[in-house]
Amino acid sequence: MGDRDGQTGKVRAADAQGSESPGFPETPGSPRSNDLGAAQTPQLDEYEGHRALMVDGVIFSVAVGEGTPPFGYWAAMLPQGSPRTALLLGLGAGTLAHLLTRQAPAVRITGVDIDPGIIDFARRYFDLALPNLEVIVADAFDYVARCTQPFDYVAVDLFRGAAFHRGVLARPFLQRLAAIAGPDGDIVINMYRDHRSDGFLRRIGRILEVARVDRLPCNVLVHCHGRAGAPGAESPDSI
Repeated sequence: MGDRDGQTGKVRAADAQGSESPGFPETPGSPRSNDLGAAQTPQLDEYEGHRALMVDGVIFSVAVGEGTPPFGYWAAMLPQGSPRTALLLGLGAGTLAHLLTRQAPAVRITGVDIDPGIIDFARRYFDLALPNLEVIVADAFDYVARCTQPFDYVAVDLFRGAAFHRGVLARPFLQRLAAIAGPDGDIVINMYRDHRSDGFLRRIGRILEVARVDRLPCNVLVHCHGRAGAPGAESPDSI
């Protein structure tokens, strides 16, 4: 997700090693989340041959072609293994869903997005018809609070335009992620890299076991796990 002229974006599309991806100079992160504004009007644009979902000059998602190598911060969000089940909080037009399916063809994905307009647009202009993808239009925080299904991999990409949703850092939300993924599951949280990101990382580390931090030019990707035996880390189906 990125700024149209590359000047004010919150998150830069970069490869997993941190180098910029050509044509995606600044990408503010996913527009998905909650309580930060009304539904927005999507537009179709293009960067370097990639179809892009744009809203108010911000890239929400890009199309992933069959031969397209993993790129952008989405590549850095991918798990190291091949999860059997995945929960994507902030689905957008499905960039991460496509990259994950390519890496783990048997994975069953649940994608949650609050904006029905974005989902309808993505279904029309992007390929959301993945046979392994269930799309749910809902508030991500409400969904997580009520979730009774465990997932091997949980990706949190919750922004509204350029604004990171601070609810991601709330103790109850992080505890629910721990319960959903368990000590053996993978959780990755996408944040904007700025003077606040180290403090945000410490808050996450109080609840979750941080396994790896990828610092891209404008993103911080936090890969973590639930703590075994920690409060709130019970299996979802036991709650």
